[in-house]
Amino acid sequence: MKTHVYRRLAADGIRKNKRLYVPYMMTGSIMVMMHYLMCFLVNAPVMGRIRGSGFLTSILGLGAIVIRLFAALFLFYTNSFLIRQRNREFGLYNVLGMDKKNIARIIVWESVLSTLVSVCGGLLLGMLFSKLGEIGLLNIVGLDTDYEISVSLGAVRLTVRIFAEIYLFLMICSILRVWFLKPLELLQSSQVGEKPPRARWLLTLAGVVSLGIAYFLAVTIREPIEALMLFFVAVVLVIAATYVLFVVGSVTLCRVLQKNKRYYYRANHFVSVSSMAYRMRRNGEGLASICILSTMVLVMLSCTVTLYTGDETHIRNSWPRQIVVEIHSDSLEGLDEEHIEAYREAVTGGNVPAGADAAQPVPVHTNVISYRKAEAYAVYVDDVFAVDMEHIPDLTAAQAYGGRTVQFFSLEDFNACMGTEAVLEDGECLIYCVGTDYRQDTITFAEGKTYRVKAVLDRFIEDGLSVAISGSTIINVVVADLDACIAPLSGLISSRGLPWIDLYWVYGCDMENGEDLETAEAEVSRILENVSALRRTPGSGITRTDIQSRAANRADVKQLNGGLLFLGLLLSLVFIFASVLIIYYKQISEGYEDQSRFGIMQNVGMTKREIRRSVNSQILTVFFLPLVFAGVHLAFAFPMLWRIMMMMGSVSLPLFAGMTVLCFVVFGVFYAAVYKLTAGAYYRIVSGARE
Repeated sequence: MKTHVYRRLAADGIRKNKRLYVPYMMTGSIMVMMHYLMCFLVNAPVMGRIRGSGFLTSILGLGAIVIRLFAALFLFYTNSFLIRQRNREFGLYNVLGMDKKNIARIIVWESVLSTLVSVCGGLLLGMLFSKLGEIGLLNIVGLDTDYEISVSLGAVRLTVRIFAEIYLFLMICSILRVWFLKPLELLQSSQVGEKPPRARWLLTLAGVVSLGIAYFLAVTIREPIEALMLFFVAVVLVIAATYVLFVVGSVTLCRVLQKNKRYYYRANHFVSVSSMAYRMRRNGEGLASICILSTMVLVMLSCTVTLYTGDETHIRNSWPRQIVVEIHSDSLEGLDEEHIEAYREAVTGGNVPAGADAAQPVPVHTNVISYRKAEAYAVYVDDVFAVDMEHIPDLTAAQAYGGRTVQFFSLEDFNACMGTEAVLEDGECLIYCVGTDYRQDTITFAEGKTYRVKAVLDRFIEDGLSVAISGSTIINVVVADLDACIAPLSGLISSRGLPWIDLYWVYGCDMENGEDLETAEAEVSRILENVSALRRTPGSGITRTDIQSRAANRADVKQLNGGLLFLGLLLSLVFIFASVLIIYYKQISEGYEDQSRFGIMQNVGMTKREIRRSVNSQILTVFFLPLVFAGVHLAFAFPMLWRIMMMMGSVSLPLFAGMTVLCFVVFGVFYAAVYKLTAGAYYRIVSGARE
């Protein structure tokens, strides 16, 4: 046979099976478009205008890798379904005289044509929407854009290469799938369902246990860092358990329904339940895939939308003042009154050190706050906070007991910052905890003495640390004599040869136009120059300086959260499209398999109305199970997700809870709309109605 004959047969096969091929090629085009868009944005010139663009490009690059992997797996799933539906046609070709080589050539041409349509269509869509994606990203992160359209040849080459490899692999799998089947098997394959699997109680028990362990981890973990470390373990357990329970549990459900004679022997239940039980393994896998994809969409949207909508609250809480200066000292002497006065004059411009630019304008600082503090990382072992490794049994014990950041403040600074008149005797302290609780009457340090806890405070100095380092647990200790408290700790050296305790002088203030990024950066530059000049003087006591502005951090946080939201929206779109396609293919395949069964039932008296009732019974029985399970997964994962969100800067639990519920409701409405559409397609097939 000549080449044009194979090409014509392939084109006719695609045209006659457009109900199957059009969604398949649309899927490929969407995947190609998303991959090109990710690669385009990674190398887009506009990324140079975004603060912290290195992290954002890394996120987008990771998103491109996720799309590659997901595209390979999902296109393999859809291609397997498509070839299974075409097997009967290939078997007919075989019976009419074509050998397997001829059929393989038809498959090659079908693959070439569908690949060209998918890749070219996807690249065209990617180029058309690339500017829209760039504008969307810049608007989300709060930047202006131009309207010049460009094409990234590097992104085109990479996308073509990746998807050419994927489609080549799919073509080889399709040829092998047909090559090893006999002609009779090809003719009957589209009508042969899977044998009903037996109830496997051990496997069911393993699924229940895995899901129970994952849920237990999610609701019992208290530390944000631990939640992040165990999150992926819980995800793997949930995915495995979901597949096991949907496959085995679906069979069990059908068996239970069949034993209920009052339910089973009814026109709208009999055909649907029996047909579901006959091919439940594949049905269960499809439902589990829908459930996992739905859960991924809900998690990504709820987290990224919460971070983006709540970023201003996070910024205000993390940086209560527009300028924050932290000067680190190498000894207690560096925190005496003489040194602190020198630090203050350098920061406020009262005394410009030698080598600094005296011509720089000095804005008026308002809402000033300043205090000394000492900070150490301690492990709570046997009712004692050990800040010296000699008092920690071993690293395993340290991990088991858990670490705490302990910060020490003087009562004088506390009263000045808080406007209070608290009084402490020698040996007494005040406690303020972040991310943890402390309910003991005393607090003991292995290298120092024991203090009686006079009170546990409900508010503290507004330094933003309760938010900025919310991934850790912090215990703030206020003592009457700070020098006497930390003197036994200041000489301790860690295993790396560094001081075990850090000494700080912290200064915060507001100023006119302090929210303006340019103004804030100019003031940060002035302070840094003055402090650097002071540091170069002998005996300054300064080891390093950290100066931050709220305006600069606002830009960083907004662009980071905006990038995460943009990536979450793109990946959610991909996963939603995949879920819809799985649902569509599931209904189409089951519609063709049930068509003959419903035809027999119509011949014996079943009306179209009864067919529709049976269709609704079948779909409603299992269709909303993935949504219900996704909601359950999300509910149990919420505590773990919240602790991870705390590490990323989210400070509003009601906002996160509200956004999670809102995302679930919106997704549920969309899911119901998909149900209506796919149920109609299924009904038209089984009822014999023409499109």
